[in-house]
Amino acid sequence: MQLAVLPVSEEQGEAAEKLMRRALEHGVRVEVLGAGHGTLGARIRAARLVPYQAVIGEREAADGGDLAAVRLRDGRRPGAVPAAELVGRIADQVAARGTALWEGV
Repeated sequence: MQLAVLPVSEEQGEAAEKLMRRALEHGVRVEVLGAGHGTLGARIRAARLVPYQAVIGEREAADGGDLAAVRLRDGRRPGAVPAAELVGRIADQVAARGTALWEGV
């Protein structure tokens, strides 16, 4: 798995599924870890080895759910970015077989 999508609650499930579909279209291996998998903290810890985690909260899901709060495996948090940018960055890194997770943070 290259991207773990973590909706804060079931209310953000639709936005999480939208991000998952977008990632799959770009060839990114992705999984949604919804509220049924435990608390948000437990899901973050469970996905700690996944290179990219996208947390979808109330703010990110507002206005069509086109944002994701990004957390990286190395502990950095680039913040909320548009879903298209996130998926594009991940797809570019995968295609280049790069080792850097995120430039400029």
